Amino acid sequence: IQTLRTAEISSASVGEFKLAPTAKPTIDRSISVRGSQLSSPNDESFALYLKYSLLTELQAAGKYDASAPTVITGQLTENELNAAGFSTATAKLGAKFAVARAGRTLFEKTLLQESSWESSFVGAVAIPEAINQYTEMYTKLLAKLFADDEFKQALKP
Repeated sequence: IQTLRTAEISSASVGEFKLAPTAKPTIDRSISVRGSQLSSPNDESFALYLKYSLLTELQAAGKYDASAPTVITGQLTENELNAAGFSTATAKLGAKFAVARAGRTLFEKTLLQESSWESSFVGAVAIPEAINQYTEMYTKLLAKLFADDEFKQALKP
């Protein structure tokens, strides 16, 4: 949020977020955590969860305007959580972001956030930690986007 607040960028609106055409449809609905299914926190899709995460960050930074001519869109490209290991768990979250103004694309880039952490043999410990680590990746992926110089350039007034 601080990165957005201090950046000399104009406010933006948030457009469509969907599953990338090349991605498996199942990655948008749920992922497996040691045999349990984790669904999107908004019960719709992980692509929409990413959209709402972006919207929340922009609003908190005072950089959201629903009627702004600059529109940020995205496509979920990767969504993976592997907590089956008893010593290490891993996750990947990827998205292709775009910024457009007046029908002209000013920015388009695919970003990937990967994470690994110590896991536990005990499912009651490992599963909640995996969920926490996984959901934190949304914030980390958006932080990469906000720090990207090309993204900030596309949002210049």
